[in-house]
Formats: sequence, structure tokens, C-alpha cells
Amino acid sequence: MVEFLKSKERKWTNSILIIVTVAIVIYIAYIKGWISLGLTRTVVLAESKELIALQSNEKSYIGINNKQVIHITRDGIKAYNLDGDEIWQDTLSADNFVVMQKEPYIAVGSKQGKVVQIFNEKGKQAEVISNYPIVYFSINEAGGLVTIANNDTSYVVTAYDERGQILCDRTTYTKQDGYPVVAELSPDNSKLMLSYVSVDEPQVISRVYAMDVNDRDNKSRDNLEYGREQKNNLVYEIEFINENTWVAIGDKLVVWYDKAGNEIGSQSKLSLVSVPYLYQMSKHGTGYLPMILSEKPTQNLVHRQDELTYFNDKGEKVFSVNLEGGAEYVYADSNGVTVQVENRFTGYNKLGNLFFEYTASTDVSKVIYIPSIQRGIAVNKESVFLLIPEKGKSTNG
Repeated sequence: MVEFLKSKERKWTNSILIIVTVAIVIYIAYIKGWISLGLTRTVVLAESKELIALQSNEKSYIGINNKQVIHITRDGIKAYNLDGDEIWQDTLSADNFVVMQKEPYIAVGSKQGKVVQIFNEKGKQAEVISNYPIVYFSINEAGGLVTIANNDTSYVVTAYDERGQILCDRTTYTKQDGYPVVAELSPDNSKLMLSYVSVDEPQVISRVYAMDVNDRDNKSRDNLEYGREQKNNLVYEIEFINENTWVAIGDKLVVWYDKAGNEIGSQSKLSLVSVPYLYQMSKHGTGYLPMILSEKPTQNLVHRQDELTYFNDKGEKVFSVNLEGGAEYVYADSNGVTVQVENRFTGYNKLGNLFFEYTASTDVSKVIYIPSIQRGIAVNKESVFLLIPEKGKSTNG
């Protein structure tokens, strides 16, 4: 009898351990974005109060960076908390300024200027000065900056760390490689990806090169590791969707690669309208790449019927939703994608679940929502408004 009770007790103990283990595995899979538990809460947002007053005749950039509201004009950059209190500020002198952001870093420069400044949630971190006019720059989540500068006879591509120190560079002559179109540092600053287009051949050819930034034994800073050629395809964007996967986005073909340059998957004939710029790479899971597709991508926005589609790290379609109109605004980060059709904004998380809705009462041009704190912003010509959940309007999906 005693042995029977001990055996029964062991079975109960084992059962409890199995249940706990399964629960832990499911929880980890859920927070990493591998599965959905049907627990998504759709929040209806409403305007709460004005955070920042804007000058309607002044060019400005409004963004969210690590729960701070960023306001940039030609004269300066300011950061506010979501109560509207100023946290820090810095001066700028940037006509026709350009802003690139990968949370928590922001890079600000001027079109054809020679200076790019790097900021994060603490303020200014570095300043990069080029000898030649900068025609393109990008920044990653580690604060790694890449610039493409034009010295009339060639292009100089340079990568910097978050302190503004040079990691690597190369000089490109157009007769050899074509024209550099885009450059991107991997999230860990170990690889510099460069896309060139050659127009002096019978068809457009894009050549994507990878430079090994970490190879300090090579005396040359121009340390090319591998190259990939795509014919009749203009590669105009490169996105890292996780630490080990990058995507070459072209006008006719989109190709997924690992960091070693091995092709993982591809998509063609997508009727692509746009690929939203990822303001922040996915923190958990395999990552995702959202796209706006349409049966008639060149049709007028008013008459277009777009769809939001997600692809995973293998180039496979995993989610699609009809937007019931043309997408006027798209914003993508690690939380998901926000799209605007007419005056209605909707947010879909990385799993494709609807997690917020907002119907604007004024001419709103931008909405950014942070689900972890249930706060967001709406931007029109005159103001930046705080968005909060409207009481009694949230539902469980």
C-alpha cells in the first residue's frame, strides 16, 4: 500500500513538472512571437491632450525613440516625455535636413551636407564630418553609421561606430562597380552591406557586396568578403530583420540571405507598392518583413486596394490582410505595423493580430503607438497629441 501511494505521488509530481514545463515553453514561445495565444487586446485610441505645438509653415520631424517624443527642426532637436515635459535638447544647423532612425539611435544630416550627428535617448553621442558631400547615410540599432559621399570622380563609402570612429571604408569608381545606391551595417557592426547598380550594360545589374568589418588582420579597410549579383533588378534597400538575416529589396525581386551570403528564399512578381522602413528590428523571434502589395500598384491611391503582407526570415508569406483602400501612411517597428486608410489608423502586431484602432477627427499624418505602456502620439500640422485607450472601447481578440 505504501509503495502504491509513493508511486501515485511520483506520477502526480511528474505530471505537475510536465505541465509547468509545457507552460514555460508556451510562454517563452508567446513572448518571442513564435505563437499566438489569442490574447491580443484591440485598443480603441482617443486624443488626450496636446504635447507639442508645431509651426505649420516649418519643416519638422516627429518620432518616438525609447518612449521619448522627438521633435527636430532646422534649428535643433528636442526630446519630451509622454507628459509633454522637455527632457533634453541640442542645437542643429541643418537646412533640408534628413533623419534616419533605428531605435534607440537617430542620425541627422543635410542633403549634400558634410556633417551627420548621432543621438540616442540621452542626447548627442557623436558627430561625423566628411571631406565630401554626403549623398546617403543610414544608422543601425547599435549606433553604427554608414555614409556614401561623392567626390566628383568616385564615391567613398565609410562605416562608423556610435562614437563616430571609422570602422572601415572603400572608394568606388563607377566604371568598376557602378553607382552605390544603399549601404547598411549589420546590427552587431560586423558586416557592411553595399548595393551598387550598373547602368552601362545591356540590362540593369545590381551587385551587393559584404565587407567584413571585424577582420583587423587585413591591413586594407576595403575587406570584401563576398558579392551577389542580380540581373534586371534594382536593389534599392537592404534590411536586417534579425541578427543573422538580411534582405535585398529590388524593384522586381526580393531575396533573403544569411550573414554568410547564402540565399534562403526569394519572392518575385509581388506587385509591390512599398516596403515600410523598419524603425526597430524585432527583439524576439525570427523577425518579420512587412510589405504593402496591390493588384494595381501604379493605380491612383484613391482607387487602389492594398494589402498588408508579412514575410518571415525564410521569405515565406505568413500573414496578409486587405486594407480596404490605399495605404496613405505606414509605420513599422518591433511592435508591428500601423497603416492609414483615409482617416482610420489600424495597428497589427508581428503575428498579424489587430491591436489598436484610431479614427482621426483632424487631418492627422502620423500615428505611433507603444502597446507596452498603452500610450501613443498623433501628429497633424499644428500639434502632437497624446493618444490613450478610450474607456469601454477595448476588446479581446
